[in-house]
Amino acid sequence: MARERVVLIDGTALIFRAFFAIPGTFRTTTGIPTNATYGFALMFRKLLEGKTPAFGAVVFDAPGRTFRDERYPQYKAQRPRMQPDMRTQIPWIHRVVEAHDYPLVEVSGYEADDVIGTLAVQALEAGHEVHIVSSDKDFAQLVGPHVRMVDTVKDVSYDPELVRKKWGVPPAKFVDYLALIGDKVDNIPGVPGIGPKTAKTLLEKYGDLDGVLAHTDELKGKQKERLVEHADDARMSRELATIDTAVPLDFGLDDLRSTPVDVGRVDELYRELEFFSLLSGDDAAELAKEGDLGALRSLADAERWLGDLAGEVAVFPIAAGPSVVHADLMGCALAAVPAEGETVVARYLPIAGEGGLGEGAVDLLRDLLESERPKVTHDLREVDCVFRSAGIAIRGVVGDTRLASFLVDPTRDIPHRLDQITRTWLHRTLIGTDDLLGSGKKRRALSDVPLAELGEHAAHLVAAAAEAWPLLRDALAEEDHTETLEDVSLPLAYVLARMQRVGVRVDPDLLTGLEEDFVARRDELEREIHQLAGREFNIGSSKQLGEVLFDELGLPVLKKTKTGYSTAADVLERLAPKHPIAEMILRWRALAKLVNTYTRVLREAIAPEDGRVHATFQQTAGASGRLITTDPDIQRTPIRTEDGKRIREAFVPRDGWVMVSADWSQIELRLLAHITGDERLRDSFANDEDVHRRTAAEIFDIEPGAVDSVQRNVGKTVNFATIYGQGATALGQSLDLPRKEAKAIIDRYFEVYAGVREWLDETVAQAHQDGFVETMLGRRRYIPELSSNNFTDRAYGERIATNTPIQGSAADLCKLAMLAIAADLEGMEAEMLLQIHDELIFECPPAELEALKALVKRHMETVVELDVPLKVDVGAGASWAAAK
Repeated sequence: MARERVVLIDGTALIFRAFFAIPGTFRTTTGIPTNATYGFALMFRKLLEGKTPAFGAVVFDAPGRTFRDERYPQYKAQRPRMQPDMRTQIPWIHRVVEAHDYPLVEVSGYEADDVIGTLAVQALEAGHEVHIVSSDKDFAQLVGPHVRMVDTVKDVSYDPELVRKKWGVPPAKFVDYLALIGDKVDNIPGVPGIGPKTAKTLLEKYGDLDGVLAHTDELKGKQKERLVEHADDARMSRELATIDTAVPLDFGLDDLRSTPVDVGRVDELYRELEFFSLLSGDDAAELAKEGDLGALRSLADAERWLGDLAGEVAVFPIAAGPSVVHADLMGCALAAVPAEGETVVARYLPIAGEGGLGEGAVDLLRDLLESERPKVTHDLREVDCVFRSAGIAIRGVVGDTRLASFLVDPTRDIPHRLDQITRTWLHRTLIGTDDLLGSGKKRRALSDVPLAELGEHAAHLVAAAAEAWPLLRDALAEEDHTETLEDVSLPLAYVLARMQRVGVRVDPDLLTGLEEDFVARRDELEREIHQLAGREFNIGSSKQLGEVLFDELGLPVLKKTKTGYSTAADVLERLAPKHPIAEMILRWRALAKLVNTYTRVLREAIAPEDGRVHATFQQTAGASGRLITTDPDIQRTPIRTEDGKRIREAFVPRDGWVMVSADWSQIELRLLAHITGDERLRDSFANDEDVHRRTAAEIFDIEPGAVDSVQRNVGKTVNFATIYGQGATALGQSLDLPRKEAKAIIDRYFEVYAGVREWLDETVAQAHQDGFVETMLGRRRYIPELSSNNFTDRAYGERIATNTPIQGSAADLCKLAMLAIAADLEGMEAEMLLQIHDELIFECPPAELEALKALVKRHMETVVELDVPLKVDVGAGASWAAAK
């Protein structure tokens, strides 16, 4: 008879893992923290999906002390108190378990480990197979032929052999192993100076802890001294580490038999918690029944149906191809935006693939889309690119669900995909295109999807946009953002679509040459590093690197992470004076990143159709409002190192043309001066002073002319630290100064710029009161972190509160300038190519160069009237690098 499976879940461990895996900003609309609950629900759901066990339980630590606390008062004493936001979610997590009809167990006086151990023994005695779901290594002692420890995060199932491979000892000796090495997580002391390798050797030779302690006379030196001196500690550590498998329980294994899940009960709880993405999908099925969805089968039907459409029309193109710029338009879903209480009516107009109606359908679509008929899209930039690839220029767009969602609350649904908007505003799930096509070897091409299936899917997408738009439109009006959508966001989407379609020319031969140089230098450094280390190892592995630096070379340990030694850049910079290997590793990493992240990625991004890179400009991916480039991320092209600057040489204009770069000078500091009203800061810009030199002179109490380069750098760092809300610790790390000195610099800065200090304090206080901040143009950013019970989250929220009005306003100014410049470029050959932070990149024929430079400088310097002048540096050259 086959063994039945018993799944015992360490609920306490799962809660902690979920709490720290999901951001603390995850809350309901009423402010209830749900990050741990949501993370727990995700993991729990994954555990149960498609493989319900015969028996099971989720076991939690019960409140109060246990026998281990009585035995050793320092047991787990080093652990911080449970955070309030985590504690408040425990009842919700219990409800998640109960809603799934899965047994929930707590036993007073015992830890979850002991209860799980007892149940595991009972299950074995009954002839069952046991799976213990936990990442807690203590359970390794229970692993056997029919007991496995399952770590779902690492996706590892430990059997006896894997336990031996991982820790070097079999499960039967695992408690003795912990008794010797101790356990920092639980504050179990062990024997000082005995590490994993020594413990493994001792246990192999003497069998178990008792055997080791009985043969200390055979040992020598410090090892012998430590084992003799700490023998009692070792025995106590073994007692603490041993899982009790004889806990008195008032229930039996039969009480843990699984029962069918009531999906409706689970969905009801998930709706209450606003976990719409976890709903069973019944709502989507209901929509299919109630809605009027499907595909148009003939041109006659299409013409008749399109002619009957009234009011605003939601539009959703379906395209295949390598990118939206070089797309093949497969078809387009359309729906009338419904009035309140109306059933949505949506149809898919097929152009290519099964049932495709060809050019006739394109003509019908063009007539509708190029008219001034009011239309609603989702991501107008992408929609415009797709339609342009088919020779259609969409006009009359009055709304866009993605842009509207971002304006209403930029942080809630980043990056504001349609499925996120559907979940938030329509409270149902939406099946994505990836779900339709499948994955791996079974993934289908869009052209292979039957018309009935593709038509229903596309109609669902456009129906969601059509239904969400009236809700978003009303929310925009409430927040007073309708004008921002109409006057800034929608027009800018067209500008960005054009920039994406035009792309930027990148020289593949130059990139190849750079990559060959970087790879050769990286490999030479690798050889030198291995020589210094005395052996070969994977430099890119933090674990292996940590072993070399700290275990083998004996360098001082400056910082640790959850997984071991920290080998972060700041650590290596501090180690550089102590050993040349640290500086070499930093150089190796820099070259490796240039190859892996830039030269290779850029070369692969060059479109074979035109030799240009067509990056995506995201309007809704940055909560501050800044535009973000992806596919590839050109904005992160490095500029601080000479090697990084060389990559920009590969960005070139079309033959015979010129690249132009226009860059705002210190726009965020100028906005700081304008917004705060600080007289000294305003005077500095009004007099065209070097503001970093001025700040340094004030901090060090010297004349500006006496400021050297190091002091100026301090002034520059502290100026920008103000904008980004850096405290003394962070500033000290940036300047390599003790915290006390960094604090003194900050205090002096605020003495000089008292208006800045006053504005920061007032802004934070107002943000706590309102729950949001606004940019100069009134664009609002909600900050849920301000209401968190967690100090770290609140501090982060306060930094956002002071940074957003500056950085967000700079983003607004940039968008307005781009719109004004784009309007003036009509009738010129010149093209706007890229937006990189505070810089705009163009290409133009030589005949237009001076006119372009003049109009760009004029618009960027006069886009808004500030109390301080805006200053723009404009350059031109044969490449992006040369134009800077």
